[in-house]
Amino acid sequence: MQATKLHKTFLVIVLAMLTMLGAALGEAADNVIRLNVAHVLADSHPCHQALLQLSEAVKQETNGHVQISIISGGALGSELDEIEQVRMGALDMALLYGISNFQGMEPVCAVEELPFLWENREQAYAAFDGELGKKLAERVEKHGVKILAYWENGFRNFTNNVRPIVKPEDMKGIKFRVAESAIRLDTFRQLGASAVPMPFPELFTALQQGTVDGQENPLSIIYTSRFYEVQKYLSLSGHIWNTAVLIINPARWQRLSERERRVLQDNALKYRTVARQLIKAQDEEFVSQLKKKGMIVNEVDKKAFREAVKPVWDKYEAKFGKDIMDVIRKYASQ
Repeated sequence: MQATKLHKTFLVIVLAMLTMLGAALGEAADNVIRLNVAHVLADSHPCHQALLQLSEAVKQETNGHVQISIISGGALGSELDEIEQVRMGALDMALLYGISNFQGMEPVCAVEELPFLWENREQAYAAFDGELGKKLAERVEKHGVKILAYWENGFRNFTNNVRPIVKPEDMKGIKFRVAESAIRLDTFRQLGASAVPMPFPELFTALQQGTVDGQENPLSIIYTSRFYEVQKYLSLSGHIWNTAVLIINPARWQRLSERERRVLQDNALKYRTVARQLIKAQDEEFVSQLKKKGMIVNEVDKKAFREAVKPVWDKYEAKFGKDIMDVIRKYASQ
């Protein structure tokens, strides 16, 4: 296991060196700066569409001098793989669906996964665009990445093939795929479900083959990943709101001119708003389309769920620290 990890790290280092050398030679030849940005979702996802618009805007505003290519569908591996590649310089940029992807480096980044934290997405926007986002960025950027902007992944909802989820007891015995996050694993176990950690690119096949009974993701991912083909029930829990984090390799960032950095930063913020608007506008349409695809859709008893997950809050409040929790409560009460 350890040998495999070391071998993988070695390959990433070699890839980083070759990538940086190739980029330098290519840019010297035609005076064009080429950036690659990767993410794990489908081309049809709203964030991919916003990345396309960002790419075109940056190209136009730099007169073609900075060109961004998008690598989608998890072609470079999991989000943890993408983080490591950005840190090593093998990949220029990544859009990661959740700041919680950094919790292995900074455990406090799991704070966004406190179940039933935000009553609406506007509270989350204010928090991540404000003090909470700043505090988390300070922690993350110590580990060799730069955060350009917090986009949106959205509210996560339950899907499964066993039964509709209305009350917490309906979760019992259902085997859910869950991202490799301690707080999410604890949440599902607290609710009596079986939690199976699994990288996202493996999920569709696992659902198709019955390795797991269900999963939880935002409506945009449920639809664009075609989970309706392998899932029967959709329960609108909205139990977690995840940001999406646009990051860049710091050395690559510094090699851009001051004007190029400003263009990229401004468009990262501009298309953050576009991505959020697309996801928000499409959520209602996705519910309608998922019903047409044959999914059975229901609301959940959120009050009962909030009561059921209190032990999870109690456990993690001490781990995250009073300073972070005070910030959370300030925005959650707005």
